[in-house]
Amino acid sequence: MPGIADQLFLITGLIFVCVTIITLVAIRTVEQRARRRRRFSTASIVGARADVDLVERERSWTGIDPGRLGLDAAAQRELRVTLMRAGFFSTSAMPAYAVIRIAFLIALPLIGLFVALFTAASWGVTERVALVGILLAVAYYLPPAYLSRRQRHLENRYRLVFPDFLDMLVVCVNAGLSLEAALDRAGRELDEEAAAFYANLELMAGEMRAGKSTGDALKALADRLGLPEARSFVALLQQTIELGTDVAQALTVFSDEMRDKRLSNAEEKAAALPPKLTLPLGLFIFPVVLIAVLAPAVLKVMATLPH
Repeated sequence: MPGIADQLFLITGLIFVCVTIITLVAIRTVEQRARRRRRFSTASIVGARADVDLVERERSWTGIDPGRLGLDAAAQRELRVTLMRAGFFSTSAMPAYAVIRIAFLIALPLIGLFVALFTAASWGVTERVALVGILLAVAYYLPPAYLSRRQRHLENRYRLVFPDFLDMLVVCVNAGLSLEAALDRAGRELDEEAAAFYANLELMAGEMRAGKSTGDALKALADRLGLPEARSFVALLQQTIELGTDVAQALTVFSDEMRDKRLSNAEEKAAALPPKLTLPLGLFIFPVVLIAVLAPAVLKVMATLPH
């Protein structure tokens, strides 16, 4: 039918245009990234990350102004912190996230419209509209859900690594290193599983080399980690620096408290385990055990009884 052919041509053309735009943006981003990497091949990655004006760097990096994507200054700062907590430290992360989200909002409803018009021909109007609406909702909530899940995963890893980092920091400070050198050395001594945690320490060191004060750099570190333990750690270091007290002694006391807190958290999780196991045991394991115990007796009774 001519009408169906025209609709198919229109939808195919729209999908082609969307894919072409996304591909061109991705190619441009990769080319500019490679050009910048060649230009600053001798520069430190940390120094490149520590620029003061992040918006200007993102505009020059990707050619995309985050303000043109409907994000004001407060929303940009909030999104930037969210992306950093999720482990995306690149300066192009915020424009790339906005482009990916727009691409999802365009591509998934178009796919649903194509399926509703041509694959599910027997569906009614309500089913087709529902399919497009569901895909639109999925496209809207999927990127934030992914960031939230990745952020929770990294926070759990940070929470596991943080006590070991404190112990290593205490050793480095007691060995005579300065606070900045001890932070860098303690981060480098961690294993490969703490790479994301060390990336936050690298970024903090780059900010300090760029001229940011130690207190502000520590506050930014606590915001990126998103842990109550990190905020307490930063508050302790700030008070220690301002009051001029012994850093090693303060870190030793704080490390002991963190170790006790980790032990108490483990005991709480162990105490909460039996109630959580009650429902699975009652629904799945107990019926199986009951059948295994009673099945032989039931079979013998059935065999002895007359038909």
